[in-house]
Amino acid sequence: MAEESNIIKVSVKRGYASFVYQSKEVLKTHETVALHGLGEATANVVRAAEMLCSNGYTTLENFQTLSVPETDREGISRNRNKAIITLRRSSNFDQICEEFEKTRKPK
Repeated sequence: MAEESNIIKVSVKRGYASFVYQSKEVLKTHETVALHGLGEATANVVRAAEMLCSNGYTTLENFQTLSVPETDREGISRNRNKAIITLRRSSNFDQICEEFEKTRKPK
């Protein structure tokens, strides 16, 4: 059986709010979550991390930016930006999640 990962690969195909939800799910079983985004997805990484921190779910543990070499369709090597933000579950994470679920409107 494969171990669950605390790494979330962020894309531009979904909005940042879906990665906030996914991060909260990961944090229910892990102390930390790492949001990884490449290229334009770095904006979603930052937005999701900011939302999690500002709402008290997490604290910032590490923010890293890299330049990753990648070969395009024509075979030309180019560098793409990558952002990795590692967040630590806050001490009152469970309480904040419970309060959020109480105020959430049923579907």
